[in-house]
Amino acid sequence: MVPLGLGVILATVFLVTTADSRQQRSGAGALSVRTGGGLVVMGDPEQKPWTGSFGSFFLCTETGEAVTIRRIRQDTPVPPLGISVQLREVTTDAPGIISARGEPPEFFDPKDSSRHRMEGSYSAFRPGLRVTRHCGRPGAAENGFTELLFVVKVDGGGGVIDRAWIDYTVDGEPTRSYTTAINWVMVLCGTETRGIHDEDSCTGRTDG
Repeated sequence: MVPLGLGVILATVFLVTTADSRQQRSGAGALSVRTGGGLVVMGDPEQKPWTGSFGSFFLCTETGEAVTIRRIRQDTPVPPLGISVQLREVTTDAPGIISARGEPPEFFDPKDSSRHRMEGSYSAFRPGLRVTRHCGRPGAAENGFTELLFVVKVDGGGGVIDRAWIDYTVDGEPTRSYTTAINWVMVLCGTETRGIHDEDSCTGRTDG
């Protein structure tokens, strides 16, 4: 299993179990992101606007069938200034990025605001991405991974991604579409996010 640790983590993680009966949960269909669901909260820094990145969504196929990602959608009850969906390709055993202030390839350490580069190559997601990596292949972590990142820019109001969906097709079934739900709530604290999902989630949280 790909490790989830990161030395530049700026989040409190609350594990929960959520499911949308209208969508396939991760691991139920061909495409998986190797995670269940939960809530990640990132405190706001003094300097604004600012950017936070959320990841540890590892793209792989549970069935071994190649899939083609057509679209990635998000629900944003508190709209951010912008969302960029990025891909991080790693060919060695390395940690994923749960959440960190900054954007690829450099992120900020909350203790001293120094910049840290997380290894791997980064690129913007484009429709038509093919996923062929098998989730259950022995030694998968050592052989690297493809990580999906949501890079979110906000102002003083903050922003929330309530849930995301990945629409895809499976090789051999080009006319039939499937959807994998990402049941993670991603919160960048601000004046508009107080009380969203958890009354205390953003209270008194600041980073740098």
